Amino acid sequence: MTVIVRQPGMLTTIQDFGWRNLLHLSLSRGGAMDSDALATANQLIGNPLNACGLEFTGVGPTLFFEESLCIAWTGGVMPAVMTRPGPSQPVVLSSHRPVLIPAGATVRWGAASAGFRCWLAVTGGFNATALLGSCASHLAAAIGPGPVYREQALAVNPASESAAAIRAALSESDADARTWSVATTVPHSWPIIEVAALAGRHFNQLSEEDQRRLLDQGWVVSSSSNRQGLSLKGECLTTTLPNILSEPVREGTVQLPPSGLPIVLLAEHQSTGGYPRVLEVLSTEREVLGQAGPSARIVFRLVSLDQADQIQVRRRRSIAALRDAIMSKLQTL
Repeated sequence: MTVIVRQPGMLTTIQDFGWRNLLHLSLSRGGAMDSDALATANQLIGNPLNACGLEFTGVGPTLFFEESLCIAWTGGVMPAVMTRPGPSQPVVLSSHRPVLIPAGATVRWGAASAGFRCWLAVTGGFNATALLGSCASHLAAAIGPGPVYREQALAVNPASESAAAIRAALSESDADARTWSVATTVPHSWPIIEVAALAGRHFNQLSEEDQRRLLDQGWVVSSSSNRQGLSLKGECLTTTLPNILSEPVREGTVQLPPSGLPIVLLAEHQSTGGYPRVLEVLSTEREVLGQAGPSARIVFRLVSLDQADQIQVRRRRSIAALRDAIMSKLQTL
């Protein structure tokens, strides 16, 4: 069973949760920019949470489905239209819920109207070769499947028992009439995105004016940003910080290069860096950082360690509640 890529979109890659605990090999996490969103898409159609899906960036692809499959896509707001063989009218599809795609149908995703990325799951998940335990595309490290391309045939794994049951349930009803969906991960304030961060190791070496400038302005995301990091534009910081030896960095580290314009490291970050570390964005903000496309604005909110712990606890509870709610809804199909 395959899905054919008619058009690849701006940047579409095969992703799972990526790699863990391999920074000593200079390999960062990679994987889906928002692994929780990918997990939600997979759960909506009965897949294992870590099944391989597609990450859409900016503008989605056009896919042809040779056989009937359930799909779900989550994350940003990206419109999709399905066309069936024959004289039938195009059908506008709804995101953040399970949808049945009949054999021979084509689905075209457009440009994101809010946010910047979406994650698509299909029944069974995409079949890709694992390397060091992950099937993800790590573009900075040039490992994994890489971006999809026109007329590529994407193999799909056999459906699990739960995924097959969901597909069967949808095939017996009007799959376009689902009246429920989960929420998008795009913040209500988008394109202004507030992210919580701890003071970095070199934050206190900034002048008070630069500390204020770092935290009080809305930093504009540059078009040169990618999966490795967000390059930000705004009023430059002017404090001259001493050179430092390269040291380990993490996803969420905010570096300050000599230009005075911060860089937020993302999923495909390098393992070490020699720029001062002025902030450390919390891991709970991964979902909103993944939606920061060009011209979005990042506002940093400084929090304490205790506040960071509280945010983490709330995030875990929110994810657990979402998983329980999806399970309950799927039982009603």
